[in-house]
This record gives sequence, C-alpha cells and structure tokens, in this order.
Amino acid sequence: MTKNNAIINIKGTQTIDGESYTTEIDVVGTIEETEKGFVIEYADYEFDSKGKTVVSFGKNGTVFMSKFGGEFSTEMYFEKGTRQNCEYATPYGFITVGIYTNEINVDLSAVGGRALLNYNLDFNTGHAAENLLEMVVSVTDG
Repeated sequence: MTKNNAIINIKGTQTIDGESYTTEIDVVGTIEETEKGFVIEYADYEFDSKGKTVVSFGKNGTVFMSKFGGEFSTEMYFEKGTRQNCEYATPYGFITVGIYTNEINVDLSAVGGRALLNYNLDFNTGHAAENLLEMVVSVTDG
C-alpha cells in the first residue's frame, strides 16, 4: 500500500490534580494504510532530533505507539476498557507506567483524518493523570 507524506497536528491535554495543561505541535510525517489498519510515523523534532514515533491504529480498535531512536523510548498499547503496563526508558533508567484506556476514536483514511485517545496514567497503581491525545493528519501529496 502507499505511504503518503503528511502534516500531523498533535494536541495533548494532561490533567493532574484538577489542573489541565495542553501542548500542541505540527510535525512532518507519513500515513500508510496497511492490511491491519493505519500507520503514522513522524520524527520527534521538538524534544529530540534523533527520535521517531510510530503509531499503529488497528482495525480491531487497538493502538500501539512506539518511540525510539532518541534519548527516550517507550512502547504503549491502548485497548478500550483495559489497563496495560508500559515501560519508559529514560537516561536515569526504566519507569513502569500503567495505562487505562477510556476511549479510542479513529477516523483515518489514506488521505488523512483524525484519531483521539483518552486514557489515564498511573504509577504503582496510583492515579497520576488523565490524558487526551488528538492527532489530525493532512496528506500533502497524492
């Protein structure tokens, strides 16, 4: 299948102890339709010029996100209504984080679209933050 160049707008809102913080960034990347769903790839320019993120949206409603190649790395798996343990690799060692997925809403096609993840993070099963991640993909070619 064809891989298309795209502009990806990523907006993340994190709520900790009732205080919300939002970050938003546009990155250059690609979107590809596969037999299993869609794959979005982009470089993590803002934090680490060597880092890369790959997000796989499965037709079965699951999402797998992998960040690698830079100073930080992680693999996160999202499935609505389930809690998954993930490890973050930092310069200081590994941190285990729990992810409970509240909602996955994906409306992607070969020409772009939108994906939304709503999930909670915990450390040692203690609630840490509520997160809302929205990606809007706009194909720039083809």
